[in-house]
Amino acid sequence: MIMPSLPKQNKDHSLVKQFLHSIHYKSSSGQKPYGNALSILRAIFEASGQQHLLYLVKLRKLWFAEIDSFMARNSYPRNISVLRQFTVNDDFCQELAKASVSPDFLQAVEKLNGESFKHSEQLNGQLQKRLKRLLSPEESELLKHKVRFKHLQTILHLTVYDGSIAQALRFETEAYLRIFHRLLPELKLDSINCHVGDLGQAQYDQRQVALLAKDWNQVTPPEVHERCMPAFLHRVSRGHAVLVLYVSTEEGLEYLKRTPGSDWLVQHLHKKRTELQEVLQRIAFVPKPELDLEQIRLRSVVLGEIDSEKLSSVTEITSRKSAASNSKTTLSAKEQFAKIRMHLNEGTSDAVNSA
Repeated sequence: MIMPSLPKQNKDHSLVKQFLHSIHYKSSSGQKPYGNALSILRAIFEASGQQHLLYLVKLRKLWFAEIDSFMARNSYPRNISVLRQFTVNDDFCQELAKASVSPDFLQAVEKLNGESFKHSEQLNGQLQKRLKRLLSPEESELLKHKVRFKHLQTILHLTVYDGSIAQALRFETEAYLRIFHRLLPELKLDSINCHVGDLGQAQYDQRQVALLAKDWNQVTPPEVHERCMPAFLHRVSRGHAVLVLYVSTEEGLEYLKRTPGSDWLVQHLHKKRTELQEVLQRIAFVPKPELDLEQIRLRSVVLGEIDSEKLSSVTEITSRKSAASNSKTTLSAKEQFAKIRMHLNEGTSDAVNSA
């Protein structure tokens, strides 16, 4: 692989630092300098299990230049998801017994012996149901270290115009998987799922979420932005969208449902950002205790493909100007961050090759 020149690497590092600074990203200590900004970005996504976000960004960059013209015209990469599974077995039960857990907790786990779970929330929910109480902080921490989910499948999700396009792409799934493997050999895709929707609308919605996430601590009071973060817009219909907010704790979820409540927050966001009045109708709170709020915000901003100039002037964007601007520009990735994305993925490939 051809390595980027030193001046180019320095420029890319500078761009990533500027990006991290523009979204007010801070290290866990709040005191450490950015250091190797590319490593920071990669570590953030890997730590939250979202390393495929880097591949998604690169795939979007290549979409209109390297992908089959039929697919490029009629679909757009929406997300990359990973299906994992954990099965409770005798070894797991014995491992917990050695950890000297409480008798009722061990009994609840043993009753789940042989059952499989797709994510930690599902397992924790079943345990709490059998315990008839919340998991203690010690029990939650123990499960984080002991539960190991096995990879089952990596899926590329596409937004397509209509059902006939989805059917046509399904017939050629194997051929397209070979194309993606050639373009991104480091990404092992197993399947492609199509979701019918408006391509321009989907990208516009993602842009709005990114703008909102970037300034979340400015447009919402502390009791809100310290507990949740915008993740994505779920489009129920063309005129009905739900803003999904990831909440950092179960306690925060219960608090937000009571105070201030979803209805108040919708009205508050409409006042703060008038351009959201025609976009946002409802809010849904979803618990994501395994994710840090800064990780969620960074993911939303990156997927929205906002460059630093947009970040500094988002409050000046009006509803009509935003709609017109986004419909014209979202299909082309921003040049400034294209270099960052390509360098991130090149760095990942280099690390794999050298390992």
